[in-house]
Amino acid sequence: TGSAVGASDGLASVAALLATGAVSNVIVMTGAGVSTSANIPDFRTPGTGLYSNLQEYGLPYAEAIFDLDFFRKNPKPFYRLCRELWPGGYSPTAAHRFIKMLDDKGLLLRCYTQNIDSLESAAGLSADKLVAAHGNFDSAHVIGGGEEVPIAEVKAAVEAAEGWEALNAKYGGLVKPDIVFFG
Repeated sequence: TGSAVGASDGLASVAALLATGAVSNVIVMTGAGVSTSANIPDFRTPGTGLYSNLQEYGLPYAEAIFDLDFFRKNPKPFYRLCRELWPGGYSPTAAHRFIKMLDDKGLLLRCYTQNIDSLESAAGLSADKLVAAHGNFDSAHVIGGGEEVPIAEVKAAVEAAEGWEALNAKYGGLVKPDIVFFG
């Protein structure tokens, strides 16, 4: 409708505008802030962010956990991180539920997220309303353009001690959730 509410207008202004019924085609863009209240760390905050707490993984640099070349040589650290971050251990936040409510009311055009945690999906948002800019845990493939692998199978392999090795052998290549990597 051409109506816009800026961040400085506050939540009350957003609620008032939505209540008018004059709003449709709402676009939501999210980042780490909507998931940190679910106890999921952001990536870059010094001391508490994910990259600050990967020392025990024995990485040459923190971002190597999401580096495709490093993953090809040593996938074990990534699979270990997957075990820790896999959806199901965290619950959607009020922000995720709000996005789902917008969809339920027919107001949501699209939700764009930078988050890989799949909490939008856990809140019930359908895949056709979600653009996960950095990918997420909702699907998986063999890297290098290979076949799609059922995500439940990937989860079971990651949860097993070295199950990922059997999974990779079964599919003839390294399998990972469709999270965007460097490289």
